Amino acid sequence: MAVVGIIAEYNPFHYGHGFQMEAVRRKHPAAYIVIAMSGSFTQRGAPCILDKWTRACHAVAGGADLVLELPFVYACRSAQDFARGGVSLLSCLGIVTHLAFGTEAEDTSLLSELAAQIDTDPVQMQLREYLGQGCSYAGALTRALMRDTVVSEDLLRAPNNILAIEYLRALQSLAPQILPLGIQRASAQHGDAQLHAGITSASSIRHALRGEPPSWDRIKKSVLPCTLNDLKEAYMQGVPQEDKLLELLRYFLLVTDTPALTEIHGVSEGIEHRLIRSLETAADYNDFLAKASAKRYPQSRIARLIIHLLLCFKKDYAAEFDANGTSYLRPLAFNTRGRELLRTIKGTSPLPIVTHTADFLTGKLRKKYAAKLSPLQRMLAFDTRATELRSLTLPTTHTKYHRTDFIMSPIFFQKERTEL
Repeated sequence: MAVVGIIAEYNPFHYGHGFQMEAVRRKHPAAYIVIAMSGSFTQRGAPCILDKWTRACHAVAGGADLVLELPFVYACRSAQDFARGGVSLLSCLGIVTHLAFGTEAEDTSLLSELAAQIDTDPVQMQLREYLGQGCSYAGALTRALMRDTVVSEDLLRAPNNILAIEYLRALQSLAPQILPLGIQRASAQHGDAQLHAGITSASSIRHALRGEPPSWDRIKKSVLPCTLNDLKEAYMQGVPQEDKLLELLRYFLLVTDTPALTEIHGVSEGIEHRLIRSLETAADYNDFLAKASAKRYPQSRIARLIIHLLLCFKKDYAAEFDANGTSYLRPLAFNTRGRELLRTIKGTSPLPIVTHTADFLTGKLRKKYAAKLSPLQRMLAFDTRATELRSLTLPTTHTKYHRTDFIMSPIFFQKERTEL
C-alpha cells in the first residue's frame, strides 16, 4: 500500500496543489495521500488567510485523504526546522512510504547529493564562516554548497529547491525508509505575485484579495469552487490584518524587560534592540519589516520573530521540541479513505491521536498550571494560542465566527473529490 505524505500550507489551496496530488496518483494510482499542514501561521510568520479547518477541507476536496496539523512549534520556523518537523510527523505515522514535494529541478538526485553534504564537517565549517560574515542562513548555505560543488546558483536559490533539499536532508537523517517523490513545477513560480488562470501561486491569490473589490472572475479560474466561496465569505467578514500584529508587538515590548526578550527563540546578537528602534518610526507592518530586516536578518525571520515574541516561544521550548519530535497526531479533516487510514494509524503509531483538545488540554489548565504542563500539553498549548492570536488579527466584526481548538473537532468531508 502506497501512502504518500505531503508537507504544505495551502494558504490558500489552489489548482497547482491539486495538480501535485494528481501527479502523485499518476505515479501511484491507488495511493493514500496524507498532508502535514501548517495551522494558523505560515512558515514565513504570516497569519493564514483562512482558518486551518477550512483549508484542510479544501485539501480533501482537492485530492487529499487525511490532513493532519503540523504543530506550530515546527510550522512557524526556518525551512530546516519546518522540513524536519513535517518529516518527523509523517514518519511517526508508521505507514508513510513516500514524501512528495515540489521542485524546479528535473532530477532530484543532485538535490539529494547536496542534502547529504550539508551536515559534513567542511560544509558546516563554511556555513559558520559565512554566517559570521553576516549572511542569512539561506545565503550562507548556498555559498557553502557552491564552494566545492559544480552547481548553478539559480538551482540553489529557487525557493522550492531550497525546501526540497531540506526535505531530503530530513529524510536522510530521520526517515530513510520514506522515499522522496519530486514533482516538478509546471507553471507559476513560488512567490509570483501575478495571478494566472489555472496553476498560479498562493501569494498571487492573496495579492488579488487586496483589490477593492477583488477580481473574483480571475480568482475563480485558479481555485476550487469551495475555496472560492470561502474566500468570498472571508473577504466580506474581513481577512487577517498584519498591522494588528504590529500593535500587539508594541504593547508586548512596552511591558517586557529587555533581558526577558533574550529567552525567546530567534532573539540573538542584539536583534531585540533593532526591533525596538525600528518600531519607533515604523508606519505599518510592512514598513517595520523593511526597517528591521538586513542582509543577516531577512524579512521572513523578522516576521517569524514577531510571532515567537507574542506567543512567548522560548529557546528552551524549541530545543525540547526539536530533540523529542512531535508529541501527537491531530486530524483536521478527512474523507472515507482518510478515516480508514486513521484506523490503521492507531495501530502503527506510538503517538496519541488528538480529536478533542479538551481530552488533553483545557483552557484553565493552559492558563493556571502552565509550569506543570507535559511536553505534549506544551506543544498543544502553542497550537491553541496560535489559533487565538490569528483571531486577534481579524476585524472585530468577525469575532462571532471565531473557531478555537477547544470547540472544533476534525471534519469528516463526505463529498466526492473535485475533478481538476
